[in-house]
Amino acid sequence: MGRRHAISGRPEKVAQMLEGFDISGQHVLDIGSGLGGIDVLLAAEHRAASVVGIDVEAQLIKSARELAARKGLAARVTFQLVTPGRLPFLDASFNLVFSKDAMLHISDKQTLYAEVLRVLKPGGWFIAADWLWSESAAESDIVFAWLQESQSTFAFTPPATALQALIDAGFAEPSVTELRKELQELTRKEVALLKGPLGLKLAKRLGPERAKSRLAGAKGRQAALDSGDLIPCHLRGRRPASCGAFCGCRP
Repeated sequence: MGRRHAISGRPEKVAQMLEGFDISGQHVLDIGSGLGGIDVLLAAEHRAASVVGIDVEAQLIKSARELAARKGLAARVTFQLVTPGRLPFLDASFNLVFSKDAMLHISDKQTLYAEVLRVLKPGGWFIAADWLWSESAAESDIVFAWLQESQSTFAFTPPATALQALIDAGFAEPSVTELRKELQELTRKEVALLKGPLGLKLAKRLGPERAKSRLAGAKGRQAALDSGDLIPCHLRGRRPASCGAFCGCRP
């Protein structure tokens, strides 16, 4: 969580995820807030009443808070350092739970989705972008090489498994939409950017080793996308007005 790809915060990508939704005046939780760019965007351009970003890396939280302060949004956009596990919020706290390119670091998707459902208000939506993979990707040499090079721990599931997990958690109107072809082109652009000024900027902010790792990860990700092993997707689901007798949420 928290290691968003270098160009994942582009305004048009966030707008695509929120297509058909008006979040003005709503309270938003962002899982894996990273450097905070998306959180500022949700408040400034999409007019969310408040945005709470959570992450597990203290340096990212510090940088995100500084960004919100520079943008004059510190009162509406806040960040919390968290540990993996139960979300530190009361039931029915948010109108929207948002996450972009962060959940691939969370292995227990079923528990994650259940927690998301718990903190959503009745009728609230979960909207996320996650990196899933094909049924045979676990045996792929290309995927193995990418994971070795990226030096990160990722937790993937096939799209059908992710959809079933949303259903089992209790979401209404669950959907998983594949975006592999679109992300192939976007990742090519990311590799080019990381080889240039953006890579230097990241090295200055996060350190040369982190910047080098981002580039290696982007290159490996491109190969896995091209092979069809890696399947980026948009996920959506709504908390029903009543989750039923077996749900741990309270309306």
